[in-house]
Amino acid sequence: MKRREFLIIGLLVLGGFVSIFLNDIKPLPKIIGAKSLLHEVNEQGRYISTDEVARMIMENDPSLLLIDVRSPEEFKKYSIQGALNIPSDKLLKGNNKDYFNQDAYTIVLYSNGSSAADQAWLMLASYGYKGNKVMKGGLNAWYKNILNPQKPENDKLTATLEKQYLFRKGAQIFFTGIQVSGTSSGKSKAKAPSKPIIKHKKKEVTGGCG
Repeated sequence: MKRREFLIIGLLVLGGFVSIFLNDIKPLPKIIGAKSLLHEVNEQGRYISTDEVARMIMENDPSLLLIDVRSPEEFKKYSIQGALNIPSDKLLKGNNKDYFNQDAYTIVLYSNGSSAADQAWLMLASYGYKGNKVMKGGLNAWYKNILNPQKPENDKLTATLEKQYLFRKGAQIFFTGIQVSGTSSGKSKAKAPSKPIIKHKKKEVTGGCG
């Protein structure tokens, strides 16, 4: 399937997704035009790597706001420390939309893979909420890269890959407490941050004609 066809299908899925919850988001500005949204979709800058998310958490970056768009049941089973659970169908309901109407945080959406978070990002973009990110690969990539990193084969190990691997091993210890040898590091995990305080109306939401 060509990339353009895939994007069109994605936009159609988005249209169905938005229509389901239309009653809850009628007060929001008019949806931006399809051409503008397609341009937003083509901009790969919406993605942020698992390594960068891990680094921001490890450095206790106060600008990071992780939002898990999965169901509450999935969230209870496992979530990244400090993340808030706002399922996709509730992102713009009630006070939840206040999280996106500000510029104090770098908002990163994630799901199991990238699909659900991408759909959530598309819905936000369609209503003019900009600057949001999607953790590329979601929790599947988080597990592979951060919680269980594998050392590249020696014949493929470059200086860059070695540096990346060493960072990921450090992140593995940080998030799991497991040393390379498999023993406990004896260090407790960093305390998850409290629910962020949202300052309203710092970011203007803009819309356009279809």
